[in-house]
Amino acid sequence: MAFTKIDDFSSMHLDVLREIGNIGSGNAATALASLLNTVVDIEVPVISLISYEKVAEYLGGKDTKALGMTVELEGDVHGCMLEVVHYEFANKLINTFYPKELATLDDVDDMDLSVVREMSNITTAAYINSIAAMTQLFINIQPPDSYLDSVSNLVAIPAEKLSRDYNEPVLYIDEKLHIGDTEMKSGLILVLDSNSIQILFKKLGMPYE
Repeated sequence: MAFTKIDDFSSMHLDVLREIGNIGSGNAATALASLLNTVVDIEVPVISLISYEKVAEYLGGKDTKALGMTVELEGDVHGCMLEVVHYEFANKLINTFYPKELATLDDVDDMDLSVVREMSNITTAAYINSIAAMTQLFINIQPPDSYLDSVSNLVAIPAEKLSRDYNEPVLYIDEKLHIGDTEMKSGLILVLDSNSIQILFKKLGMPYE
């Protein structure tokens, strides 16, 4: 099975993907709390297998400007994880480390980006480590690359990196975080190549044919 359409995935496949997302979100909250030295709560994430087009809608619309952090996966599986960070989250995160007034994301400089990249490196690693622990697969991740662009351009990056069809489904993790008294949203997109998806389900004892 090629897993190129949402209909290729059974309810069992989707349940496994959601469980990976749930475990990853808990690990991400713990890691982020350690980075920020404060309490971080993540609500149970909404995890969906949807098209790239719908991802842009979920992330505030295709023309919305946001920061995108991509982490490439290597080893037993190949893929790309994208974290989309909006202004509110970036502003709160940066001001946790040092005071800075950000009118818009256009005010973000290299030092600010390093803070956001470090956060993304920690949170995406939490998800990838969850997959590795559940499957006993070796998965290495590269340092994150950062982009400031429209949501539509950001969500296209994983497909371009993996030469994937823009119409193929992606795993979308919609997170709602509480850092202190501030509520923020973050969106993560996990894209694996077709062979890696089959390897993943086989390791989990799931039928894929």
